[in-house]
Amino acid sequence: MKIWLRMMAFAVLAALAMALVACGGGGNSGGSSGGGGQSSGPVTLEIGSKGEELFFDKAELRVTAGQTITLRFKNNSAVQQHNWILIKGGDAEAAAIVNAGLTAGPAANYLPADKSNILAESPLANGNETVEVTFTAPAPGTYLYICTVPGHYPLMQGKLIVTN
Repeated sequence: MKIWLRMMAFAVLAALAMALVACGGGGNSGGSSGGGGQSSGPVTLEIGSKGEELFFDKAELRVTAGQTITLRFKNNSAVQQHNWILIKGGDAEAAAIVNAGLTAGPAANYLPADKSNILAESPLANGNETVEVTFTAPAPGTYLYICTVPGHYPLMQGKLIVTN
């Protein structure tokens, strides 16, 4: 009987140890790809387009104010161009940028000459191309990111959430 109790106690302790190891997680102290943003050091975020659909593959990204961000944007479309533009302001500012960008055309990355409401911009990415932009995360808040290629903005947008 004593052996049975010892084996049971050992099994319970082993199960508890495994649970603690699994829940303890090895945390991500650096800043790698994905939603990131839990540390104040530099971080690389990866985002892409959803194939031929007019959507980003991530509707939300998170970072910490003041972080150096390298955003790697992969255009997963075979035929469409896309870009990634971080807006200062909301829908009204985004619509104004998109409308002015339409006139500016692809040579100007579909962006207006007045970039006062643009916090960060990637170059245009052709089909299956990856582009990058590096910037400093703005003050805490929620910021809109969009694609300014004509006709893409109504669907192709997301939120960058900046925390302290």
